[in-house]
Amino acid sequence: MRKNKQSLRSLTAFIVTWAFIVLMVTGLVLYIVPHGRIAYWTHWSLWGLEKDRWAWIHMTFGGVFIVAAFLHLYFNWKPFKQYIADRIQGHLAFKREILIATLATLVLIVLSALDLPPASWIIRLNSDIKNAWVTEPALEPPFGHAEEASLAALARRMDFELEPALSALHDRGIAVENGRETLEQIARRNGMTPMAVYALIPQPQPAPASMAGRMTPEEIEARFAGTGLGRKRLSEVCEMVGLDVRTGQERLKSAGIEASPEDGIRDLADANGKRPIELLVIILNASQ
Repeated sequence: MRKNKQSLRSLTAFIVTWAFIVLMVTGLVLYIVPHGRIAYWTHWSLWGLEKDRWAWIHMTFGGVFIVAAFLHLYFNWKPFKQYIADRIQGHLAFKREILIATLATLVLIVLSALDLPPASWIIRLNSDIKNAWVTEPALEPPFGHAEEASLAALARRMDFELEPALSALHDRGIAVENGRETLEQIARRNGMTPMAVYALIPQPQPAPASMAGRMTPEEIEARFAGTGLGRKRLSEVCEMVGLDVRTGQERLKSAGIEASPEDGIRDLADANGKRPIELLVIILNASQ
C-alpha cells in the first residue's frame, strides 16, 4: 500500500511538472498569436495547430494542472503542514513573506485592471506583437468574424451582388453550393483561407472619398465596425477610406480634436471621450 501511494505521489509530481511546461508553452504561443479576427481570417497556424487548437490545449492542461496540484497537496499534506507550522513557530519573517507576497499579488491585479505600469508594459508588448502580424491591409477582414458570415449576409453588408459573386467563385473552380454557406465552410472545403476566398469576390472598394460625404453615421458604423479601427493610426485610417490625411486632420480640428498622422485612433478617441467609429464619422464628414 505504501509503495502504491509513493508511486501515485511520484506520478502526480510528474503530471504537475508536465502540465506546467505545456501551460508555459501554450501561454507563450497565445501571447504572440495574431488577434482572433486575423487568425481566423488567414487560418494562422504554428507547428500545424491553429489558434483554437492552441487554446484548447491550454484550457485542457489548465484543468489537469489544477486537479494534479490538489492531488499533490493531498499526498504531501503532512510535510506541507509541518513546514507551515515550523515557519510560524520559528521564523517571524514568515509573516512578512506572506504579507509581501499577498500585497504584490493584489498590486499586480490592480495595475493590470487599470492598465498601469509595469503591468501595462506587458499588455502593450502583447498588443504590439499581435499587431505586427498585420503587414498588409488584405490581412484585415472587412469586419470582425467575417468568416462566419454567409455569402448572402456578406453581400448585404459589403454591398456586392450575390449571384455575380457565386459565378466568380465557380469560374475560379471554387466549390460552393449556395449563398447560405459561410466563407469558413467554403474555405475549408476548398483548402483555402477565408481571406483567399473573399479576394476572389468582385466588389466595390470600401468608402472612397467621393462617396464618404454621402454616408450616414449609421452606414459608416455598419461598414467599418469590427475592422480594428482602434488599432490603426490616423494616416492608416485616411488611406483606408481614400482620404488625404491633411483633410482628415482638418476635419478633426474643426471638431476640436488636434491630431497628427501618427496618432492612434483609440488614443485620440479616449482622450476626447469618443469611440473610434465616432472619429471616423468626423473624418468622413458624415452628416450628424
